[in-house]
Amino acid sequence: MISYNQTGFVSGLRTALIILLLIAGGIASVLSVAALFGDKWWLFDYVANYRWQLMWGLFIATIIYTLVARGLASIVFLLAALLNAWLIAPLWLGDQPAATGEDGVRIVSTDVYPNVKDRGFVIRWLLDTEADLILVAGTTADRMVGLTEEEGFPYTIIAEPRIRNDAGMVILGTEEWPVEVTLTELYEEPVYRITVGANGQTINVVTTWGDIGSDEKKSDRLAARLETISAIVASSSHPVTVIGNLGATRWTHGMETMRETVGVRDATEGSGYLATSPVSGIPIIGGWLGIPIDVVLMTKEITPLELSTGPDIGAEHLPVTVVVGPGFQASE
Repeated sequence: MISYNQTGFVSGLRTALIILLLIAGGIASVLSVAALFGDKWWLFDYVANYRWQLMWGLFIATIIYTLVARGLASIVFLLAALLNAWLIAPLWLGDQPAATGEDGVRIVSTDVYPNVKDRGFVIRWLLDTEADLILVAGTTADRMVGLTEEEGFPYTIIAEPRIRNDAGMVILGTEEWPVEVTLTELYEEPVYRITVGANGQTINVVTTWGDIGSDEKKSDRLAARLETISAIVASSSHPVTVIGNLGATRWTHGMETMRETVGVRDATEGSGYLATSPVSGIPIIGGWLGIPIDVVLMTKEITPLELSTGPDIGAEHLPVTVVVGPGFQASE
């Protein structure tokens, strides 16, 4: 038998849940639309990085609100969730140019920040990748020197931070590939262009490492970073792939602008949701909790022969491994 007090308590919980859903779902719905206008305010652009999380949160809010209230708000939540889903869909529905060969340049982009403890595991994994080029972010030259001195380690340092003990990019190659360094305007962050020749082809690999635009200053640094990358891609005489943690996902205004203006495409389209940070050890869903902050972009002449993330090496980001080969170019 349900007493009046019990009924009142349940009704109070229901009311509190409805209010909570209206607030949380309303904010998520507004941010989903506002993220389309990332050029207007840094916060809108920052939110665009989290479209995956917004989508699932809104779908859940839609279901729960429909069950407890069945009001107009559930339709608003659903429409906002579908907006995010539409923008995310190319990660599964997109495709890449067909490969015209089986051999390519194997590149590994990895982050060892703040400190990867299992050195032996990292060495074994890097050797197993058989990469031509390894882009290591969040480390110092001194830390990597010890790695290159390990017996049987076939890589040498071909680029390092300007200040030896500062954390930044250290680039390892099986050969002394030519490296050009361009500093971003005002902030003087280094952006690297490596000319790699392997398996009968030559490509330019562009990489850098920087913070996500989580405040106005970091957003300005991100904009300068993307502008510098765009200029480097536009001036390159070889096919270009841009790889690494640039500080933005595909949905931000800066990334969309760069893809449109210099003719690079997201080479992860068709591979699914490849979240790289933060790394989560939660079974089944852990790989879907982060954001795809480590990007792989390519010009039209090349295509990914292989593309994968992982394993978890104890860093803040999962590594990205890509094999870049020549791609079939449809007539325009």
